[in-house]
Amino acid sequence: MTAKLQFILASEFLNNTVLNYFYAVFFFAAALAALYFLREIIVKKLKTLAAVTKTDLDDLAVELISTIRPFEYQLIALYIALRRLNRTPDFDKVLSLAILLVFSYRAAALLLRLLNYWIDKTAAQRNLSGQARNSVVYGARVILKSVIWVAAGLFVLTNLGVNVTAVLAGLGIGGIAVALAAQAILGDIFNFFVILLDKPFTVGDFITSDAVSGTVEHVGLKSTRIRSLSGEIVIISNSNLLASRIRNYKDLNKRRVAFKTAVIYSTAPEKLKKIPGLIKDAVGSRAGVEFERSNLADTGDFSLDFETVYHINTGDYRLYMDTQEQVLLGIIERFNKEGIVFAVQTVLINK
Repeated sequence: MTAKLQFILASEFLNNTVLNYFYAVFFFAAALAALYFLREIIVKKLKTLAAVTKTDLDDLAVELISTIRPFEYQLIALYIALRRLNRTPDFDKVLSLAILLVFSYRAAALLLRLLNYWIDKTAAQRNLSGQARNSVVYGARVILKSVIWVAAGLFVLTNLGVNVTAVLAGLGIGGIAVALAAQAILGDIFNFFVILLDKPFTVGDFITSDAVSGTVEHVGLKSTRIRSLSGEIVIISNSNLLASRIRNYKDLNKRRVAFKTAVIYSTAPEKLKKIPGLIKDAVGSRAGVEFERSNLADTGDFSLDFETVYHINTGDYRLYMDTQEQVLLGIIERFNKEGIVFAVQTVLINK
C-alpha cells in the first residue's frame, strides 16, 4: 500500500508530481486562511480604535479593507501556491496579466476612494453645502478620476511591454492642440479649483466686481452665476471673475460711513462752530451707530465743506441706507432750526 501510494505521489502530470500538487493545494489553503485571519485581526483592531477616537480615518481604513473582493485574496493565495509548481511560460504570462489587471484596478479604486475622502473633507472645511457642494465635489471627482484611470492604463501598458513614450508623445502633441483650442475652458476649470481652495467667495455671499454686483448662487466648473441687484442672473466665466477686483461683504460686521455737508460762505462763524455738534447729535441719536468725527474739511469753490465719519455696527446694506437716511434728515431738521443754509452751485451771468 505504501509503495503504491509513493508511486501515485511520484506520478507526474504536466511536469509536476502529484505530491507537488498536494503541496500547492496546502499552501493555497494556508495562504488564504492567513490572509482572511490577518484581515479580520486588522478590521477588529481598527473598529476598536474607532470606538475611542474622534477621527474617521480608522473608519476609512475599515472601508478600504472591506472593498477588497474575495477573489483578490484567492488570486494572491493562488500565486503563492503556484510558486512550488513548474509552469509553462504561457501560463506565467496569463497569470501575470491577471494579477497586473486585478491589482492595478484595485490600487486605482483605493486611490480614488482616498481622493474622494479628501474632496469631501475639503468641501466640509470650506462650509460648502447644497448645490455649491454638489458642483464642486462632482467637478473635482470627474477630473481626478480621469487622471487616475489614465495613469493606471499607462502603468498597465508599460508592464505589458508597450512603448509608452511614443504613446505619450502622440498624446502630448494632441494635448497641445486641444489645450490651444480650449485654453479658455481649461483656464476656467483651473480657476474653479482656485475658488475652491482659496475661497474668495462662497455661495450666498454678496460680492461686487468690475462686471457685476450681486449674490453668488452657483459656482461651476466653467462659470459662476450671480443674482444681480436688479434680479436677473448674470453668468460670468471663472477666469473673468477672478481677473477683476472682488469685494466680498459677507464678513462685513462694521461699516465705515463718510459723507460731506456743504453750507454757504455767508454762514456766520458762530453758526459754523455749531455745525459739528449738530451733526454729532443727529448721528449719535441712532441705535447701533458710533460717531467718530465731524470737521470743517475744505473751502470749496462755492461752499464750506464739513466731513463727517461714523460707524454702523452691521453689514446689512438696507439697514445702512435706512440709518444714513435718518441721519441726513436729522441734520436737515437741525440746520433749519438754526437757520443754516445748504450750499448749492449758482451760475451768475453778467449782462
